[in-house]
Amino acid sequence: MPLAGGSAGGHGLTSDGVIPSFGIGRQAPQDRIDDWIAGVAPGRSLLDLGGIRERSGNERCSWAQRCGAVDVAMADNLSLDHELWAYFRNTTRERGVKGIDFRPEIDVDSPGLAQKLGQFDIVCATALLYHAPNPVHTLLNLRHVVGEYLIASTVVVPDVVENSEGRVAFPAASALFLPSLRGQERAVLRRHYLDRFQLDLDIHAPVGSGNMMPYVTSGEASPWPYWWFFTKSAFERALELLEMRILDRHTWQEHAHFVFLRRNQDVALQNVA
Repeated sequence: MPLAGGSAGGHGLTSDGVIPSFGIGRQAPQDRIDDWIAGVAPGRSLLDLGGIRERSGNERCSWAQRCGAVDVAMADNLSLDHELWAYFRNTTRERGVKGIDFRPEIDVDSPGLAQKLGQFDIVCATALLYHAPNPVHTLLNLRHVVGEYLIASTVVVPDVVENSEGRVAFPAASALFLPSLRGQERAVLRRHYLDRFQLDLDIHAPVGSGNMMPYVTSGEASPWPYWWFFTKSAFERALELLEMRILDRHTWQEHAHFVFLRRNQDVALQNVA
């Protein structure tokens, strides 16, 4: 699709001249989320929450700039000296991507989130909610930094999962609390995620204490393990609590569900007034 704004000059090439198909510096949309951003980015500000994870493979800042966004920022709860921030800084510099504002040590559950971040026209908060111990609080807090558009995603659980370990079904309104996952449900889901995505629930959603990703450390909830899996409908109902309208949705492999929302106009006007 044609892109409004942005320039190819100096952007997007690796040191050996290869255009990356995904991640920092790509020159063409690679998924539905890129299409959403391209459609609304020109002249608007964008915040990417957590895009440095997975070695910036899904970051949206450089793509938003290419599409004409202004005041683009990357935020994460990690400190600026973490290796993932270093990779993002170094790779943007190598690929000629400039002007991204770095916002380290941002806690999306902090009462002062809006004061620390301000408000952005577009907020991209993907791969976030299933790491949140209190997801409704996280969403309502996140709402304060969304000026107009929100792109949110989570890992979702299928309505029915059946494999060699058995069969489990989840009602449409399900929110699966992973610290309590035991027995056949755990066995079936662990086999499902291992077979399809090489994702081991025993690592990412551990049983008991003393594991690599404990749920609680020194009395505080950790953002590292997986806390919740939602059905698609439960996730969308939670998003509608934000007084936003769903514009589009996309599901990848019945595993990750992405939703594109816009603030209800009357709510946006009330916040400006």
